[in-house]
Amino acid sequence: MELVSEKPSMIEEACKTRVNPADVVVVAVICVLMGVVYVPLLHWLGAMTLHTQQLLNGALLVVFAVIICVRDAVGRLRISIQVGNEGIALIALAFACLWLAARWKEFLLPLMLVSACLTFAALVSFLFGKAGVRQFLPALGAFFVFGLLAGLVPTLDWPLRAMAGRYAGELLKAFGAPVKLLLVHGQPPQLALQVQNREFIVATECNGFGLLTSALIVATTLAFQFRLHWQEKIGLLAIAIPIAIVFNFVRIVSICVVAPRTTLPYGFVHETLGVIFYMLGLWLVWTVAGRYEEREAGMRKAGG
Repeated sequence: MELVSEKPSMIEEACKTRVNPADVVVVAVICVLMGVVYVPLLHWLGAMTLHTQQLLNGALLVVFAVIICVRDAVGRLRISIQVGNEGIALIALAFACLWLAARWKEFLLPLMLVSACLTFAALVSFLFGKAGVRQFLPALGAFFVFGLLAGLVPTLDWPLRAMAGRYAGELLKAFGAPVKLLLVHGQPPQLALQVQNREFIVATECNGFGLLTSALIVATTLAFQFRLHWQEKIGLLAIAIPIAIVFNFVRIVSICVVAPRTTLPYGFVHETLGVIFYMLGLWLVWTVAGRYEEREAGMRKAGG
């Protein structure tokens, strides 16, 4: 005679997916390959982050995106190690990108980043299935954008500084302040804003790269988190760039205006205003992303 209370547990046990030891071995091998193949890329990103102050906040945002994705995946999905066709296809694409990177050195960094993202997506697919890959898209997008911008630090430093100095100078002139943008010769050369009789060096830390990196990472993360349509994704990224540029040169203007009019230490004024405008810039990007999400949600609701 069978007890009724035992039936649910027997049915639940029968419904569990058996783990294939071969699949576990394949996933373990892929983890080892990720460690071997992509260690140089990760080491380079770590070194760039440690030696470039503007990248530090961006790196923390990527880590935060990964933590959120892991939390959501563990909370919503069940780990079921299974080597499927989707994961195999992603691995094949990842190795194709590595092959192309070896041939096209000028595209080495973006191809390596795409390859790393595809390999990680394959690993997620093996652990959580297709739904898991979709769950980790915000983190993968944030990592790709961060890596791409890390490679652009030397290229964009001087143009961003020149842009920030020029725009800040124009805004100060609009307020009636006598301003000159000067090139200070040296090794390396520097830009300086001369406001009345005081000079403010537009150093590398003033190029706005930190806010630009963080703004694009936040925009990318939210674009995938909110599952925006590709047009909205592009639109959000396009808006994040001028937001970062504008808030950076307004920050420079605020420092030039406030510093001579206070007895507070210059370093305190510089850092405080920097944090304020950094947070305001990210808040505005977040707000714009929320508006996109509300509009898309309304369109989905109207479409039935």
